[in-house]
Amino acid sequence: MNIRLLILLLVSAQILAQTKIKHLAIDSKYIDETRKLTIALPQQYENSIKKYPIILILDDGLLFNTTSAIVNQLSNTSRMPESIVISLSSDKKHRNYFSPNLYNNHQNRMYNYGNHQEEFINFLEFELLPLIKKKYRVNNFKIFIGFSPSSAIGLHTLLNKPDLFQAYICFAAGNIIGDGYKKDKRLIEELEKLYSKDKEKPSYLYVVSGSKDAKSQAYINTNIKEFNQKLSKYNSNTIHTKAETIEGEGHTDVVLPGLIAAFDFIFPKEKWLVDYLDLIEKDGSVKENILSFYTNLSNDYSFEVYPNVDRLYSMSCLKNIGRRLLEAKNIEEAIELYEYWTELYPSSHLAYYFLGVSQKENKDIIKASESFKKAIELASKQNDVDFSNYQKALENLK
Repeated sequence: MNIRLLILLLVSAQILAQTKIKHLAIDSKYIDETRKLTIALPQQYENSIKKYPIILILDDGLLFNTTSAIVNQLSNTSRMPESIVISLSSDKKHRNYFSPNLYNNHQNRMYNYGNHQEEFINFLEFELLPLIKKKYRVNNFKIFIGFSPSSAIGLHTLLNKPDLFQAYICFAAGNIIGDGYKKDKRLIEELEKLYSKDKEKPSYLYVVSGSKDAKSQAYINTNIKEFNQKLSKYNSNTIHTKAETIEGEGHTDVVLPGLIAAFDFIFPKEKWLVDYLDLIEKDGSVKENILSFYTNLSNDYSFEVYPNVDRLYSMSCLKNIGRRLLEAKNIEEAIELYEYWTELYPSSHLAYYFLGVSQKENKDIIKASESFKKAIELASKQNDVDFSNYQKALENLK
């Protein structure tokens, strides 16, 4: 089996295990169509009070499963925040219909796109995003992902509504940035004008093409080189731009490695990776040290970033670091961590169970009993198999 196909099958299977899939429909007055939304929520969304970033995908069939699975993998390993992934279905009006009709400077012709981008942006701004905000707990960080024609929509949105999304990922767009609204005009210079203005809020733009496209369209490499030369001087703590080709990849093949590269660009691992064991050794309480790390991230991104509460095969989560604290007889700090877990996830039976375990270690039988009873109540409502284990834990208190 082709290795890329195998990877796609694996990530597609992962999304089913790691997310809650919801569906919505919008009867839009702006684009005069009914569009369906497929929404992947983090697995523990319903148990938490957290607010999440939005990742909006315009190319449903090509990008939704892969994007959702990669987001799950990276967020589960503390490489990026848990996010709500939203995919917009197609209808009679193709994405080309809503893309700006740019001028192709290398082929001396118009794109022959529909040029109805303003209608589409109004749909996003006044219908889709408000609906998502009404239905789900979201923060103010939104990522736009487009491919080829829908990348053109993304770049136009950035230029005309720069604060509508905070990050843009544009696939197969190395050619598009060298074209413009008129002959001999380029989006590169339009973007340069945008970023030359002071911008205090976080803004990310990642443009990528496969090297196979660049081989047949040599100007892609020129566009990418000049994009980076002109825009890199504006990169700062708030502005982040990058364009590149990925070696060996074709027009659609670039999606899988491109997604990984894009998320690493927006959420670089050197900034996000943390070892909670190191935080045990620092002065101050473990909870304070963990929250200090995530407060710094929150300040950088202008939304609240939360610590990972549960992970397989890692100590860098509240559950496992609390267990380490219990083993070290640092019971009060373990209780503090597990109380914080129940604050973030008030409907998590597992959080209350571990809080009860730590309270039992602290010889506080009354509070441990209350926590175990809460775990039993939640597990019963959610038909979880751990219900009987929590009953045994409560019985063993007597």
